[in-house]
Amino acid sequence: MKIIGLTGGIASGKTLISDWFEKVHIKVIDADKVYKALIKTDKELYQEIVKTFSLESKEDQSLDFKRLARIVFNDKEKLEALNQIAHPYVIKEMEHLIAYCREKEEDILVLDIPLLYEAKMEIYCDKIICVYLDKETQIDRLMKRGYLEREVAIQRIDAQMSLEEKKERADYVIDNSLSRDYSYNQFKHVLVKIKSEL
Repeated sequence: MKIIGLTGGIASGKTLISDWFEKVHIKVIDADKVYKALIKTDKELYQEIVKTFSLESKEDQSLDFKRLARIVFNDKEKLEALNQIAHPYVIKEMEHLIAYCREKEEDILVLDIPLLYEAKMEIYCDKIICVYLDKETQIDRLMKRGYLEREVAIQRIDAQMSLEEKKERADYVIDNSLSRDYSYNQFKHVLVKIKSEL
């Protein structure tokens, strides 16, 4: 099984590329979805986050993600604290899911992980794709997507490893700055290369 890491920055368009992989029947494990599912099912993780960030604890283990985002994106130490709490749980669950896909004899598995390098999860990947776009376009898209002020959008982008660095470290880059067709043509090109290496 060939494992492909898919990473990028906030609002870079990773979900679009993920969807294209799924449309060609390639299994995708989305780290954000794993994280959100774990918060609902793992009491220990839920309580640790609630306690650390003084959030309201609820019976159904729901979390005010918007409030949590405001807290951690305003303070790098708090963001680091959240990552230190969440990453071990997410990594353990991802390892189970990878093992399950191996048993199912999937040819290709895509790990959609925004913080791939920060969580040191590149070690699980044979190849890495970075979904890239220039910073101005990224700011603009994030402002529109999250109805955010420009300063807030910049703060959230700057809280992550820069897309320039991720681009340098990746095996393949899909530039998502222009049209959807332009991105799709790059996706098809990358997919051909991946399949040729099976």
